[in-house]
Amino acid sequence: MRIRMLIIILVVWTAFVPAHAFALSCAMPPSIEKSYELYDAVIVANVDQVITKRNSKELKLTVLTSFKGMEDRNISVAEDFTWGTSERGKSYLFFLKKKEGDWENPLCSPTKPVENAVQELSFLQSKEIPLKAAVVKETVPTHWVLPITLMCVLSAVIYAGVRFTKWRNGKNG
Repeated sequence: MRIRMLIIILVVWTAFVPAHAFALSCAMPPSIEKSYELYDAVIVANVDQVITKRNSKELKLTVLTSFKGMEDRNISVAEDFTWGTSERGKSYLFFLKKKEGDWENPLCSPTKPVENAVQELSFLQSKEIPLKAAVVKETVPTHWVLPITLMCVLSAVIYAGVRFTKWRNGKNG
């Protein structure tokens, strides 16, 4: 009788145990179509700088291509300190969320290196949006450099001429 009860309990228990268990609810990333809908911005960007902070990392990105929600060429993005895998100098397909006015690369984002995102990029190809024109840094006007340089050289020549003349007159005198 005990063996029958044990077998029945074992059969019932195995019926309710899931076949697969994942530590995170996002272990299976959604399709590219669903990801495009879920995230606020979808971009291809180069990681220019990774700044390590106390609980997070800040990524300085140069946006190369935007497919949704982004027009700026240079942005800062927060990334989880322990789970974030972005490396300086590499390009990624980012799926970003807007959080309190700032961009975030969330923990479950399907962000991946560009070289591993061929299928996603082929889906996104027709969705590209233009970026804002690059901001040209204003340079300090240099039209005053030549006159100032000439005045300095001329002053040095006059000073040397006066000193030479005094030295020569003193030697002959």
